[in-house]
Amino acid sequence: MVKRAVLFTNGDLADASRLKLKKTDYLIGVDGGTNLIRRLGLKPDLAIGDFDSYPKPKTKAVFKQSQDLTDTEFALDYCVKQGFKEIVLVGVLGRRLDHLLANIFLAVKFKLTIYEGQQVLYFITGPSSRVLEGRRGDLISLLPLTNCFGITSKGLKWTLQVEYLKFSCTRGISNVMTGKTCRVSLKKGRLLVVYNKI
Repeated sequence: MVKRAVLFTNGDLADASRLKLKKTDYLIGVDGGTNLIRRLGLKPDLAIGDFDSYPKPKTKAVFKQSQDLTDTEFALDYCVKQGFKEIVLVGVLGRRLDHLLANIFLAVKFKLTIYEGQQVLYFITGPSSRVLEGRRGDLISLLPLTNCFGITSKGLKWTLQVEYLKFSCTRGISNVMTGKTCRVSLKKGRLLVVYNKI
């Protein structure tokens, strides 16, 4: 059974309640992100990076020699080569806006899910759909990363029926879940879905 890789990057992790770790998860600390794993009282399975923001790790490590890639992209390439079928990113927020944006771009490229406190970021590439679990009153935002066609939503206060959202359109911000689940479908384009627990 191929495990899920959970990458902890060197950002802030104020709340880990939405991150439901499994015993089979493979925990990877990306450079200073290794501290986040230990802060949760867990042991990293692997540390990856050039370790400019974390001392020489005492756990199994993969050292990045080249500076052509960020530690996070290097770690993601490693996970793909190792055959992980699911990869999630944790702790991407921090003081560096450039790193935040780079990690979001990587999440689009590698089709990842990002966990950040009470928020979960999902990336949908059409044709595809996603079911989100939460509770009544939680917020869902739909942000088109490209021109998005055929968006349909169910289980939200303001529904969309095979509609078009132009890139950068803010119409999908702060929708509200009407029950414990909602579904977002997309025919064509790339859509960022942000779940906010209230």
